[in-house]
Amino acid sequence: MDVWDSKTTCGSQAAVLLLGIYVVVVPSISLIPSLGSYNEKRTLQIGFLLVVGGTLLISGTTRRRWLSVFHGLPASAQWGFGTVFGGGILSSALAPTPFYAFLEVGHFLLLFSLAGILASAIRQKPKRAQWFLLGAVGLSALLYAIYFAVRYGGALAFPELEVGRETIGAFANTRFFNQYQTWTLPILVGGAVALPKQWRVARSIVFALAALWWTLVFGSNVRGTVLAVAVGTVGAWLLFGSRARRWIAVQVASMAAGSVLYFFLFYLGGEAVPQVTERLKDVGQGGRPHYWMRCLEMAWMNPWLGVGPMHYAWPPNNFASGAHPHSALFQWLAEWGVLSTTIMSSLAVWGGWSWMKQERDATAREEDLLPEVGVALVASVLAGASHAMVSGLIVMPLSQVLLAFVGGWAWGRYNRSDKRTGSGLSRSPYHAIFCAAVLSSMLVVGAAAKDLSTVEDRREAFLEAVDRTRLSPRYWTQGYIEVRDSSVIEQVPEED
Repeated sequence: MDVWDSKTTCGSQAAVLLLGIYVVVVPSISLIPSLGSYNEKRTLQIGFLLVVGGTLLISGTTRRRWLSVFHGLPASAQWGFGTVFGGGILSSALAPTPFYAFLEVGHFLLLFSLAGILASAIRQKPKRAQWFLLGAVGLSALLYAIYFAVRYGGALAFPELEVGRETIGAFANTRFFNQYQTWTLPILVGGAVALPKQWRVARSIVFALAALWWTLVFGSNVRGTVLAVAVGTVGAWLLFGSRARRWIAVQVASMAAGSVLYFFLFYLGGEAVPQVTERLKDVGQGGRPHYWMRCLEMAWMNPWLGVGPMHYAWPPNNFASGAHPHSALFQWLAEWGVLSTTIMSSLAVWGGWSWMKQERDATAREEDLLPEVGVALVASVLAGASHAMVSGLIVMPLSQVLLAFVGGWAWGRYNRSDKRTGSGLSRSPYHAIFCAAVLSSMLVVGAAAKDLSTVEDRREAFLEAVDRTRLSPRYWTQGYIEVRDSSVIEQVPEED
């Protein structure tokens, strides 16, 4: 798709093009296989975010447009984000391992910058940019479908390769693939609805991809994505009413087709009836309540600034369970503190509701907004938000980029009729402050790549320190920080 022309080409559009390539390629193609799936995706993400930051530093036009869309937010939202960022810096400075704390703050700032760049590109060319984003999601799913077909064909050709969950995976853990599905499944269905009726072949392909997505949901034995998409679907129905009818109908039809496809691909291949039906009975059980109680204990001991970004993964705080608590809310509460969590939750609820009301009130005459996409995007946001409450959705590399992808898309559609401009933030001091924040984030995120040289050392140190072989991912595959420091390990309470 030709998203750019000679009059509007700039750094932001180049960054969006790179974002589209990232979303298409990274889920299914291994570019640096020697690093392992998880570390490879993190490395590619770091490289991409450094390009995003560099674009903002080099291109004055991109920076002005970013500041313009930020200035378009209500003043309370601007101050809210500023307070969260400032609190994260202070919390990081006081954390036991400041580098990793600053790394998480810088990482999230670059993701936020990416979302702003995408929003500014949508403001410039709303219709073309959004068709490009729909195309990126569709191509991403198509490429993954080809990858799955090859793996499945190999499993049939070689009996020693079982047909099952392992056939699905191009990720270190199938759950990471399910997070990818949570973000993209509502948008795939939205694409099938939004495509013109005369494009029958394209509509059929996109519908088939959505059906395959449901097949792989059933085949991967996951609860989170099923419940998340259900929340997104119900939310879209409550918000849009009859306007959501077509999207819901296509969603239900794709799920039914996916069930039939599962029967032929997996059930006849030896798999049992989807175990998700049994797992849904176990909602509320497992290790998550223990993780969340530990977060409450950390928040009680450090209410204002938390234990420090990424410091749920610091061994003296929590070493017996995972390096993240499988909940965005509890993770932020423990690591960033009560004040930051309250502000972020308020911004998410208030800002999300303001945007959703605008989507609900959009009319069919507003062609640039692509009203058909509004239902899908709202469902994707609701699905992602609900899934983040019970998983590490804000932790995993690809899912983080998709968070910026969907969030930036929504931001670009929000409040487009606002008459304010970015003139209030166009003065040099604002540019200087913004550049300093972006450059600092780039330096700390770039420095994190040095950990690649110590991957094996940290893995061995972890295995020596605990009586288990299962790694706990956070920033890298072995997610606990400072495990090679014997003085840190000695601080771990004996009961853990």
